[in-house]
Amino acid sequence: MRFALLACLMSALLAGNASATTVDLSGEQPYPQLYQPAEPGGTAMKGRDVVLLGADLVEITVALGAANRILARPADIDLPGIDDTPHKVREWAGVEGVLAMRPQLVIGSTVINQRLLDGLAGLGIRTDLIDRTLPATEKVSRLAALLGLEERGEKLIAAMEADYKAMEPVSVEGRPLRIVHASKMGAGTSFTAGGAETAVHNLILRVGAVNAAAEVGRDRYRPVTPEGMVLMAPDVILISEAELPAFGDLDGIWDAYPGVALTPAGRNRNVIIMRELHVRADAASSGIATRALSRALHEMFP
Repeated sequence: MRFALLACLMSALLAGNASATTVDLSGEQPYPQLYQPAEPGGTAMKGRDVVLLGADLVEITVALGAANRILARPADIDLPGIDDTPHKVREWAGVEGVLAMRPQLVIGSTVINQRLLDGLAGLGIRTDLIDRTLPATEKVSRLAALLGLEERGEKLIAAMEADYKAMEPVSVEGRPLRIVHASKMGAGTSFTAGGAETAVHNLILRVGAVNAAAEVGRDRYRPVTPEGMVLMAPDVILISEAELPAFGDLDGIWDAYPGVALTPAGRNRNVIIMRELHVRADAASSGIATRALSRALHEMFP
């Protein structure tokens, strides 16, 4: 029965005419640029005193106009305004290394950071955990409070929510669009798809679409088989600009990603390219990412 279902799906998906549509959103504004660190009432007088252990936390801090508070952050974050951060930290940073930086506040974004935070707290360092799976607005509110920038946090949240409200869902043949985030994250060298409990899952839901990987029971980033991709049947493939080289650019997505050529997205070459943090952070840029993705979907499915 399973093979019969796949045969029917493949037959249907291969029918019809192809009309390639690529929308590149990688040039969108990286985050709401409401503040600059040197503004009156800014944070310049406090100096660099905060260690951030998540890219989402870095993005929010920069959007709050507090980039010059960042003492250390993860490496390899493509975000304007953080080039002069003094230190870089690893996900598995040790207590001694972070303590040597003499931070006033250390904030983690995943349970992986909990052991480090507990060790630092035991030595008198102020710590907190803002889980990366929380809604973007809650992350902004909590981080703004920790930085003493509650009013800025409220204004940033208002800007994000205004972008959310500007979104209009797109449907095709009377049903919501199906989207898959194609990636090579989370499974070594294997191809993966972003399921539930990911930032991209929240983004897909905000534009009124279906995360096809989550719908078939996937969470986080799991390996994809050709059979699994055919069952997901995405209308659109979403990819981070940072990962394009790993796929061999656009042609590589259709040639190498398991089963994607047999889906509606593959047949029509429907792909949307976004900034890395717009796909993965679900933070200060979540409103911009939502508005941009919604616009791109309307362009693909007028």
